[in-house]
Amino acid sequence: MNRRATLGMSFAELVMTRIGHGVAALCLLFILPILPFIAVAAAVSAVVRPSPETPEPTYRPDWAE
Repeated sequence: MNRRATLGMSFAELVMTRIGHGVAALCLLFILPILPFIAVAAAVSAVVRPSPETPEPTYRPDWAE
């Protein structure tokens, strides 16, 4: 059975699809093991980060006094 005739894709399209699958597999291979560490670092950063201080307004109109 001719896969190109069945899928309706040219040889170049099949090659590009295989390359895309390979790139996706490499991204998953390298990124997925790092994601838990990034999540923990973000959680720790959110807990440790000091709360922002709200400054008093510097301008008060005359009628507010």
